[in-house]
Amino acid sequence: MKALTFDFSFGRFTAAKALGKLSPRAYLSNLGPVSYREVPDPSLLGDDWVIVQTAYCGICGSDLKQVFLDAAMDNPLSSFVSFPHVMGHEVSGEVVETGPGTTRVKRGDRVICYPWITCAVRGRALCDACKRGQLTFCESFSGPELGKGMHYGTSCKVSGGFAPYLPAHESMCFKIPEGVSSEIAALADPFSVSLHAVKKSPPEPGETVIVFGCGGLGLTMIHILRQLFQDLTIISIDKHEFLRPVAEGLGADVFTTATGRELVELVGERTNSPVHRPLFGSHWLLGGADRVYDTVGAAKTLETGLRLVRATGTIVMVGTASPARFEWTPLFFKEVHLIGSSGYGLENFEGTQQHSFSLYLDLLHQGRIDPSSVVSHRFPLGSYKDAFLTARNKADNRSMKVLFAFS
Repeated sequence: MKALTFDFSFGRFTAAKALGKLSPRAYLSNLGPVSYREVPDPSLLGDDWVIVQTAYCGICGSDLKQVFLDAAMDNPLSSFVSFPHVMGHEVSGEVVETGPGTTRVKRGDRVICYPWITCAVRGRALCDACKRGQLTFCESFSGPELGKGMHYGTSCKVSGGFAPYLPAHESMCFKIPEGVSSEIAALADPFSVSLHAVKKSPPEPGETVIVFGCGGLGLTMIHILRQLFQDLTIISIDKHEFLRPVAEGLGADVFTTATGRELVELVGERTNSPVHRPLFGSHWLLGGADRVYDTVGAAKTLETGLRLVRATGTIVMVGTASPARFEWTPLFFKEVHLIGSSGYGLENFEGTQQHSFSLYLDLLHQGRIDPSSVVSHRFPLGSYKDAFLTARNKADNRSMKVLFAFS
């Protein structure tokens, strides 16, 4: 089969980095680490494994960072990556082959695939993190079974969703209910990442919250806050004006492209907080929003969030950008809680604990959520260059969530 792969070599990295300064298409050239090529069809990796025929696979922000080499070279998560690997981890599809020990799903079932390669997937006794349901802290990501790899798209032995077929341990498979499309089911990953971030610091009724960034994560988070929590004022911030109707349609009370003093004054007015003006530098609030959910995670948005959140308020950092300096005095002066959030697993919600994928499918089936407006583009896998460039250049293409469609 033909699949989209990523391979590491200093030569390819150097060539792509150098030529990428002239044109972003250089990252996708034959000289770069990304290639669309023939790879072996996946095989069952155990008796309790299945083969899934891909229906849709979303392009994640982490995929864009990988393709366009937009990360620091000393990123510690490279400890959990092996090469070459088939990319893609936001997968929906249909089971087409099952191992003799499979009991959870059967051939013909439509499923979404939980991408993390945990103890259960590797056939190991559960580590303490997996026992707690904190699956993204699994201690086996570099274990000998299946080699190094956190999830689909990082492992040379467990191929990902940017391919017509992929292997899946049966514990990774969640059946899609009748009446739920495979396309909207493929949004389970961004929904789960966003819900996990909100659950790290859930808002209280009557609060004002800020969502930084209106990409796939930010828009999904706005919808979660509006549909699953009560009596909130939601302020959404993004630099792209075309996102206004989508953000407001999903539940934002305020959408703004404002920056600097204008943004501080807007939030100050909405929260009845006086604006403070230092001798030098940007304005800030001592009051402000109760919580900030930062789906960008850049130094600039973190610094701005610290200026906008109230004293003893909370910032949840769910997006991530390359590390850089920022003015963090408000962090200690206002005693702000800064919380990181990554991935997802089991979540406590409305009195029960369940896997976030199950929760997502239940909420879709019940009609309580509908994030379908987040999807803006669909491409066949062979048009991967156009797909990645479309997802990267949001302003010109009015792109939000971009999917590979295999139907």
